[in-house]
Amino acid sequence: MLVILLLSACAAPSPVVVTVVVTATALPGPSPTPIPSWTPTPVPTATPIPPAHVEAQLPGRVSPLVPVPIKALFVSPPGVEAGVRIDATVMDPEAGVYATFELSDRDSDHYRSPEMLQLPLEPLSGYWWLIIHAETQLPVEGTPALFFEIEPVIYRDLTGTLPSGVTLRVPADFREVVAQGNQQAGGRVWQHQDGEVGLWWAPGPTEVLLLSNALVALEATHTADSDARGRSDAVPAPVEYFETEWQGQLTFEFPEIWPEPDGGPGHAWVIQGPDDWLYILRVRALGRGTLRSLHVEVASTFAFTP
Repeated sequence: MLVILLLSACAAPSPVVVTVVVTATALPGPSPTPIPSWTPTPVPTATPIPPAHVEAQLPGRVSPLVPVPIKALFVSPPGVEAGVRIDATVMDPEAGVYATFELSDRDSDHYRSPEMLQLPLEPLSGYWWLIIHAETQLPVEGTPALFFEIEPVIYRDLTGTLPSGVTLRVPADFREVVAQGNQQAGGRVWQHQDGEVGLWWAPGPTEVLLLSNALVALEATHTADSDARGRSDAVPAPVEYFETEWQGQLTFEFPEIWPEPDGGPGHAWVIQGPDDWLYILRVRALGRGTLRSLHVEVASTFAFTP
């Protein structure tokens, strides 16, 4: 606020004007409140979940003659409980799926398939793969896949044992338990683990093979086998048959069930060869086991040669 005051002296010859300036100072008002700045609240960093350890396992010796257990190791991180389902795939060298397994048997951190892997008698050459699939909510590390090679199979030399004109590839690991007769008429039986393969031969009729002739030849092997082993065990009675062929030769196939104590399922084929001889090929399980693919595969190598 500004006030101007004027004073006048009448008696003086020269008027004097005095100007007084009064300045009014405004009282300070309240200071403006500063605008607050936004500071973001730090988000806590999640603690990373440690991975589980997965490891495929195979024995050091991988042979077609020995069933292979499929196993895996699955170790959860310390203090972490996690569910898991483990499957396995076996792939051949051409990337084909040979077999799959569910590892449902568990012993602590070790998982195993109830079934065994039976590798082929004549496998593809090269590297085979065992791949473990662990279905879990945890990240995984380790060695879930590994490659392996299959050991070659060494076979018996049956030259001079079997009749000329036929072959049978019997692994050297198969133990000969029956050796009877000669190349003109006889038989051989080989055992391995819980199964056996046998071949019998004798001159046959020159006419077309009949069921009655096949039954006589089949029963003759039962008697010869019992005599060769020094026992008189009961033998299976054929209740059904199938007429088929083996390498184009007329054949009768007989499913068998052998009685205890070393009985088991089996198959016998009575084959009329191109030379009119009769060949009785048999594969069977020992005990109450199942007929293994290995013994069937060995029997299937029976062939006629030019």
